[in-house]
Amino acid sequence: MTNARRILVIFVIAILFTVFVNVSIEAIYPSPENEDYCIEERKHPHIPAQAETEKFSCPELIIPEELESSCQEQQGEIDYKYDNKDCPITAYCETCHKALDNAQEKYNLIVFLVSAVLGLIALIVGLNLPVKKNPIHEWVGSGFLLGGLITVFTGTVRYFGDMGRYIRPIIIFLELVLVIYLAYKKLGKVKKK
Repeated sequence: MTNARRILVIFVIAILFTVFVNVSIEAIYPSPENEDYCIEERKHPHIPAQAETEKFSCPELIIPEELESSCQEQQGEIDYKYDNKDCPITAYCETCHKALDNAQEKYNLIVFLVSAVLGLIALIVGLNLPVKKNPIHEWVGSGFLLGGLITVFTGTVRYFGDMGRYIRPIIIFLELVLVIYLAYKKLGKVKKK
């Protein structure tokens, strides 16, 4: 029964620590929302009942080549403004999605860095709780070790797609070394008992 309690306490501490880190980051530094960057969404005007029954076709809108090429350079996309019959009347370059992507990349970097720091703090706490003074410290310490590892892992996963291709293997290698070190350090303590 004690082993089941121990495992339960370790997992609950690990999960709660990870959730605590993530909700704290979101509370202090909220993630960018689409509405913050792409304010002008395509709005369909209300077409009067008379127009709905009439068949009409929209005139063709020609997009200038200069607009297309400058929009590509800005990494935007062509969007349109519409009249009351839902026909496109002008084209423009919408760059809000690029701005949102940049903000999301910055946010993911912050999440990665904060998760790494708080995860390492949890690992240090987990390794340094004095087990001899109180045997429950081993349970709590193991919970913080697991929570720290999960926190570091979730932060890495969050930022992994935005990392440079040469940084990815370095980060994964460092995390692998950390896990191996912790395994030897923690399992070495268990064997000595």
